[in-house]
Amino acid sequence: MALADDILSGIDADTLDNIAQQLGLEPGKVQEVLKDSLPALLGGLDKNVQDDDGAASLANALGDHAEANPLGDLGSLISGVAGSGILEKVLGGKTPDVSQAVSNKSGVSGIDVEKILKIAAPIVMAFLASRVAKGGKADPGAVKEEVQKANSAAKSDAPDLGSILGGLLGGAK
Repeated sequence: MALADDILSGIDADTLDNIAQQLGLEPGKVQEVLKDSLPALLGGLDKNVQDDDGAASLANALGDHAEANPLGDLGSLISGVAGSGILEKVLGGKTPDVSQAVSNKSGVSGIDVEKILKIAAPIVMAFLASRVAKGGKADPGAVKEEVQKANSAAKSDAPDLGSILGGLLGGAK
């Protein structure tokens, strides 16, 4: 199963309802934004792993997330504190542009999309870590391969959004 599918199926209805309630949105809209946000997050990760230093840096970060269960601490997740730092590393200064692109597609405000991106970022890291990190360590080559595979699958699931986001992220593959 593709990483994006694992992430979406890993967020149960109660968690989705809780996130939606905290944000004042309908659960279906939160799920739509999560689905639309994954190509951006995976595209940003893919761009970051294109060179060996970026792959090694992500591998180290994933080692830190190997035992993470972000869905277990929903309050912290919804506050967006952890997600803000991850977004800065993954999307750089493009977070507002990505939020607006997802907003245009989903009809959810850019501000709410950014909040959902901050929630999604640690979830993506935890799920990715569960695939590639063993014993708190991840191999940069395996990380690069998994990110590229996940990004490719996410873009094929949402080709229109994938091409828009690829342009925003500097041609992320």
